[in-house]
Amino acid sequence: MRILVTNDDGYDAAGLVAIAAALVAAGHEVTVAAPTSDRSGSGSALGSIEDGTLIGFDALTLPALGPSVPVYALDCPPALAVLASCSGSFGPAPELVVSGVNPGHNTGRSILFSSTAGAVLAAQVAGIGGLAISCGFAPHHRFNTAARVGGELVDWMITAGATGLTLNVNVPDTDYAQLRGVQVTTLGRGSMFSLHTSRHEAAVELHRRERHSGFRSGTDGAAVVNGYVSVTALSGIAGVAEPLLAPDADEPISQFLSPPNPRIRRPRPVPVEW
Repeated sequence: MRILVTNDDGYDAAGLVAIAAALVAAGHEVTVAAPTSDRSGSGSALGSIEDGTLIGFDALTLPALGPSVPVYALDCPPALAVLASCSGSFGPAPELVVSGVNPGHNTGRSILFSSTAGAVLAAQVAGIGGLAISCGFAPHHRFNTAARVGGELVDWMITAGATGLTLNVNVPDTDYAQLRGVQVTTLGRGSMFSLHTSRHEAAVELHRRERHSGFRSGTDGAAVVNGYVSVTALSGIAGVAEPLLAPDADEPISQFLSPPNPRIRRPRPVPVEW
């Protein structure tokens, strides 16, 4: 399968090399397109979208992946690297996008800020499925375990005909043999880490705190802390009209529109153009 590998830590980060090498060893046709440097925490941001903007890139190879794997280091967040690849800028569009392995679990609703997840959500907009995979922070992170899990999940997606899905995967930091299994999960309310700030005279300092308990059963965080690989399907961006159209709402939105009480129609989906 033709697979694009990306991340938010830089094109030559150890986690990216680990998953890319696993996919190459499995016989996939791998291309790497990733940022030139760390772009963590930028979500699905693209950077500048001004007409005529030029995004610089270097075409190179990585010794660990060999000369047959093209590597493109772009001066942009991973979401734009993915969209450029999906639009054919670096050859045929990928059939699947794999993002990671990220050092730091991406769980709960805070994946809104995750560039690892943002990359596969960008692929979803282009109509291409993806898998974002994360493990824990250094020094406990286990890229080798996560890369093996990622490779096996890609094989499952192909075998099951599920390459159109967008999956967020989190792997415990253990030996592969110590994993307790795989759980299909929902996003928890809280993440496995939180960010706090403190104010200084001319700066705001970030503080990261890890969390290892208090997760609700069935959520991604609960699965990971209990030794399971967490797999969560992401649906991307979708509008929901029902809360605004509820006939028993105290103040239905229709009363604020002119003419009074218009019939609100659901918009039809339109194809995305690049």
